[in-house]
Amino acid sequence: MFLDLFKSKKRRRAESQTFVVLDLEWNSAYCKWEGRFLNEIIEFGAVKLDGNLREIGRFQCFVRSQLTNRLRGRFKGLTNISNEDMRSGISFQEAVRRFTDWAGEDTVTLTWSNTDIHTLVDNLQTLMSRKSIPFLYRYADLQKYVQQRLGVTGNQISLSAAAERLGVDFKEYAAHRALGDALCSAELLRRTWVEGGLDPFLVDTTVPDYYARMLFKPFVVSDLNSSDVDRDKMRVRCPDCGRYMKKIGRWQFVNGAFRARMRCPRCNGEFMGQVRFKKYFDHVAINKSAHPAPPKEKAAEETVKAE
Repeated sequence: MFLDLFKSKKRRRAESQTFVVLDLEWNSAYCKWEGRFLNEIIEFGAVKLDGNLREIGRFQCFVRSQLTNRLRGRFKGLTNISNEDMRSGISFQEAVRRFTDWAGEDTVTLTWSNTDIHTLVDNLQTLMSRKSIPFLYRYADLQKYVQQRLGVTGNQISLSAAAERLGVDFKEYAAHRALGDALCSAELLRRTWVEGGLDPFLVDTTVPDYYARMLFKPFVVSDLNSSDVDRDKMRVRCPDCGRYMKKIGRWQFVNGAFRARMRCPRCNGEFMGQVRFKKYFDHVAINKSAHPAPPKEKAAEETVKAE
């Protein structure tokens, strides 16, 4: 009886959940006060679903550009959004306000890849001096979820390719328009839905480090004296016998990694040991490898080129 009651409560919670599938269209425009190009949002499109994935609302609006009077030709050709459409739109500030009111609280926001979220944050920071998305509470990357359900690994799958795999006619939707892509994304969610399947992809965006973590760009560490370089982790094993080798040359940073000439005390073979440090938000990934060392004459030539 207790188990049945627990399942009933869980089912009611799931049915009361609201999903907002969001898509954005943006045009690249030059931002004078920041001296860089910005992917400026020109259209919002979204569909709201209840816990049973039934449609309960739609949202669409054009956004009037603050950076340019004319859209790029490629953007117009891809989206069929005209300069007149853009000029008839509301301000970005008003679009955000209206969308926030429409989306409501306690919703799960879904986008096809997290590119829209990054673009939205960039627009909020540049055009509104905001550091967070006002309507974002819980978020999931729908592309990652659908790929996992399809068993697709490696490169990211496009919305149209995923639709084709799932038997959805992509042409029925207004492709490369915000609302059309949102509706197509919602249908892919329905086609791949399993109870609890989305849970591993849900992110709580209210935690303190969410935006810092999301916006952090991993980079390869190139300074040997950096605090991110652990010298104790720069020992490299011989690829033949597995014993740690002795460094007999100085470290150089070449092609994204530190490398040095090394000799194996057991095999007496010489190798080029290579160690790569890649900095992520909360950890440093270390990759090591070794390959036969070139003759010293050739190595000397390579050193001169590197310098």
